[in-house]
Amino acid sequence: MTGAEKPPATEGAPPLPDGYPAPDVNAWCRTEDIEFLGLHIRMTITPGTHIVELWELDDEGRPIGWLGNAFRLHSDSPCLRISNQHRHALPRVSQQDALAKLAARFWKS
Repeated sequence: MTGAEKPPATEGAPPLPDGYPAPDVNAWCRTEDIEFLGLHIRMTITPGTHIVELWELDDEGRPIGWLGNAFRLHSDSPCLRISNQHRHALPRVSQQDALAKLAARFWKS
């Protein structure tokens, strides 16, 4: 599968968002679902990466879009890159820092 192809959808389910780590492509993917400021978020880590990907979930727990990435996870002040589409949901730097620290805690666990 190339980077341009979407992972296959489960029969009857909507397709996964572009870039979502598909279990049939990755040997494993560690995940944790959280709720943060009213957003339903899934954090994912794939083998060998130093980035936690953040995905917005619908009310049924299915990923519907990329929210952002947390990086510099080993440092005291991890960073967060948020998609432009979701910037309004986390407008304050303090909110972004809190989410980045949650992602770093997940990465270290």
